[in-house]
Amino acid sequence: MTLNSVEGAKPGSVIGSVRAHDHREVTSGSQVTYLVVGGTDHEGTFMVDRLTGDVYLARELDYEKGSRYTLQIEVDDFSKAYPSTHMVQLEISVQDSNDHAPEFPEDPVTIVIPENIQAGSSIYTFQATDKDGSGPNSEIRYSIQQRWPDIPELFSLDPVTGVLKLGRELDHEETSSLFLVVHAMDSASDPSQRLWGSVTARVFVTDENDNAPIFSSPTAVSVMEDQPVGFVLLYVMARDADQGENGRVSYRIQSGNTAG
Repeated sequence: MTLNSVEGAKPGSVIGSVRAHDHREVTSGSQVTYLVVGGTDHEGTFMVDRLTGDVYLARELDYEKGSRYTLQIEVDDFSKAYPSTHMVQLEISVQDSNDHAPEFPEDPVTIVIPENIQAGSSIYTFQATDKDGSGPNSEIRYSIQQRWPDIPELFSLDPVTGVLKLGRELDHEETSSLFLVVHAMDSASDPSQRLWGSVTARVFVTDENDNAPIFSSPTAVSVMEDQPVGFVLLYVMARDADQGENGRVSYRIQSGNTAG
């Protein structure tokens, strides 16, 4: 004998009847009683009405705590002519409902990548969890919902694995930080019942020494003869587009002619 009930059903709900499923002949006018004498319901989730055989909930069902129960029920027929006792095994199957949204372990997350990382490289894997039972209610798909700045084709996100890949080359001097909002949505059969969670990702692009200094001062200068020692001939100026120590410029004379 098998009964089905949906997760989330409230205490007091009748989920079926032993009498309706017990096909043994009952003597007309006799009194029949039902008593749970064993099974796997150790917490008293189900109760059976002693006189009617109705099975009802004593506790709210949670699929994640238990998806299948067995009750051993003693059925006593107190007929004066033919009293009898027999056992009925009742199998109760709990159907999962989509009552848990996907969750990320931390929010926000920080991703640090060097500016010289190659396009196509995997830079992070988003991993959300869904506490619903196995099946569509816990199958997660990922998508990028927002990005700033909105640079086309900069990132791609695998909807199944959650792997984030770089779609094009980066330049710290142009973009040093970015923000993404990633959604994780379950795959409930009814689209209107699907639940989702989100996480904000902060992406920082670290500077690499990928720019050489560029001189902005003249490469030739004229000077009148007989200038005193210490006379300033030229201010040499160079600029490096890198930042921090990578952009600091120092000067020295590397070579020259014999008169220099």
